[in-house]
Amino acid sequence: MILPAFDYVSFNNLRDTADFLSRYGDKSKVIAGGTDLMVKLGSGEVKVNYIVDLMDIAGFKKIEVHKDKISIGPTVTHTELVTSNILNTYAPVLSRGAGVIGSPQIRNQGTIGGNIGNASPAADTVPALMVLNSRLKIISRDGERWVPVANFFLEPHKTILARDELIAEIEVEKLPEDTPFSFQRVTRRRAMDIAQMSIAVILFMDENREHILEARISPGSVTPTPVRIREAEKILEGERASDKIIELAAEEVSIKAIDETDIQWIPEYKKPALKGLVIRAIKDALEKRG
Repeated sequence: MILPAFDYVSFNNLRDTADFLSRYGDKSKVIAGGTDLMVKLGSGEVKVNYIVDLMDIAGFKKIEVHKDKISIGPTVTHTELVTSNILNTYAPVLSRGAGVIGSPQIRNQGTIGGNIGNASPAADTVPALMVLNSRLKIISRDGERWVPVANFFLEPHKTILARDELIAEIEVEKLPEDTPFSFQRVTRRRAMDIAQMSIAVILFMDENREHILEARISPGSVTPTPVRIREAEKILEGERASDKIIELAAEEVSIKAIDETDIQWIPEYKKPALKGLVIRAIKDALEKRG
């Protein structure tokens, strides 16, 4: 692969990075792991004058607990998400989603900020971020703003980021230990493939671990932008998990995710496959309730 000519720029602090983007953002692309951007540069899909590397910025590699939240830096790699003791304890659905991305080499290089910023409907970390009620800290030279992850995406591969803005932090909810969860997906092949559909589920149970107090369900790869299926969540909430209730919730996911989406995006035949995947995910989560 032959890359086009560009200037490579790297700073070790956020202020200089933001200042550069304020002047040259319309001619620049930021890069972290580069697993997606380098391919697009090589194919000619993306043309820029400057590549701005974020990997040396102080504080961008952190995973820290702050009371009931977990703060994740945008250059944390997928491998670091998978191996983080903090995430495996308090947000394991994100570790599980990151663990199915690409090959070990891609997980070692690719970052959570890049996975979000690329805005692919098939991004494996995004359904997990949706059920973790995540939000993003977006910065520019003019200041910062916090945005719910659900509001970050406009359409496939398009976000609300202005040319002089970048993701500076990902904040996710810190769950009680042993909260039931599941991340499931379907691919054409068993390894190194993009998800044809995926699902992230979190269930909050009563103290007897019998009734579902709160449910969170977010599918991936079946809608142009990420969604939570609130109607399906409400079917489960307040109920003892039975096969009938689980099937009703799964059916609602397939209806809302597919019937309310442009049929050119997701074909009708995927309905039963998505329903089956949701059933598998809910039952898998329930098996983790202890």
